[in-house]
Amino acid sequence: MTMFTLGIEEEFQIIDPETRELRSHMHQIVEGGKTTLKEQVKAEMHQSVVEVGTNICKDIDEARREVTYLRKMIGEISAKQGLLFAAAGTHPFSRWQDQAITDHPRYHEIVDKLQDTARGNLIFGLHVHVKEFRIVKLVYN
Repeated sequence: MTMFTLGIEEEFQIIDPETRELRSHMHQIVEGGKTTLKEQVKAEMHQSVVEVGTNICKDIDEARREVTYLRKMIGEISAKQGLLFAAAGTHPFSRWQDQAITDHPRYHEIVDKLQDTARGNLIFGLHVHVKEFRIVKLVYN
């Protein structure tokens, strides 16, 4: 028998409510969100991006419930910090050159190797991971 599991990750823009520019959020969103969302909220290379991810889901209904919950929580966490969040492929006018990079060895390595190509990769996505596994029944005689 073949079974599938799902996992969904979404990357959101963190927005300043006055200027509508992208805004760094490291402590406000990620650190604040860790108390509620634990490992389901993560920083990304650009500090104006926050990623949330579902747990492993057994079906699409469970995945939908988790995505809905995560969006609601990011909205609440953002609002408590006086920030907005948005879902879109890229920001319409914030400049990539003005975005702070998260202080993490992996991100420093990426920027050192790829330079402006890495810094300019200011995009926001939705990733769906589908994992197949098979249940094998062993019969012993």
